[in-house]
Amino acid sequence: MNKNSTDFACLVTGFLTDYLPLQRCYSRNTVLSYRDTLKLFLRFLTECKGISPASFYIKDFKRELVIEFLEWYRKNGASISAANQRLAAIKAFASYAQFESIECIAPLQDVSGIKAKKAAPKEVSFLTVEQMSVLINFPDINSYTGFRHRMLLTLLYDSGCRVQELCDITMADVSLGSVSTVRLHGKGNKYRTVVISDETAILIRNYISRYRSNAVGTQPLITNRCHQKIDRDGIAYIVKKYADAVRKEDSSFPEHVHCHMFRHSKAMHMLEAGINIIYIRDFLGHEDISTTMVYVRADNRLKNDAINKLAPKVTGESDMPDWSKDRDLMQFLNSLK
Repeated sequence: MNKNSTDFACLVTGFLTDYLPLQRCYSRNTVLSYRDTLKLFLRFLTECKGISPASFYIKDFKRELVIEFLEWYRKNGASISAANQRLAAIKAFASYAQFESIECIAPLQDVSGIKAKKAAPKEVSFLTVEQMSVLINFPDINSYTGFRHRMLLTLLYDSGCRVQELCDITMADVSLGSVSTVRLHGKGNKYRTVVISDETAILIRNYISRYRSNAVGTQPLITNRCHQKIDRDGIAYIVKKYADAVRKEDSSFPEHVHCHMFRHSKAMHMLEAGINIIYIRDFLGHEDISTTMVYVRADNRLKNDAINKLAPKVTGESDMPDWSKDRDLMQFLNSLK
């Protein structure tokens, strides 16, 4: 570290290179997300406040400034939930800085005390079983690219994985036995193993025998056209490519299809199949069941079934009489002027 660096710069360096990855064991993607938040904050200082990072000190890192940054971020098009994510990263940095710069503990605690704004719950977007089937089976498996894309889309759906988890799958993570599984490296540097269908296992086995037969265990399962590990942008491109192609043939196909929609769709389809919500939670790698419950709240079919199952028990199933045949009642109603 340069001897002329400010204490704020030193704290940012320690936060990103030591505290998060080594002490808290956060994943690389989480560290990068926190880094991006601090980069946005420095951009705000430069563009809106005219403050150079070289002249910004931890004593200047105050509650009012952070609130102003969040307002600036929202005015630039960020959603409330996105701003809340940035706030969470800033509060984590403020909590770390309290122990490193104890003389500034009071203003830093004020930053940690900023409350997130309430955001309206997002509507879960997903494809029906039929729509997902059309999308996954669209690539031409008779071509090298088409076969690779078919396998990628199938595995993305069948494993219910996050996009980065798909990128990180290695050859050793795949087990194609009597019960085929894939080991996923998820959030918080945690691993989970999920079962995949026999059809998906056959597709992966053929893919490996054709294109990855010489790959060793530590090498990625899925590569790009340059035979390098595929990244999130590459997967997003593939999903958009085939979603656009399907929509050209069927105008009713959803317009905005993104990678995470595969995960949402898998969860909704598991619910529709009557699979227990606890298993779905473990399958998706959620720490808290409340995260998984968003799919239950989004499933109107389950709500409809529950209401219709309950109604006869309470109201009874007797036929309602045809009141139009009651002459006395009809005469009474006709007499009213």
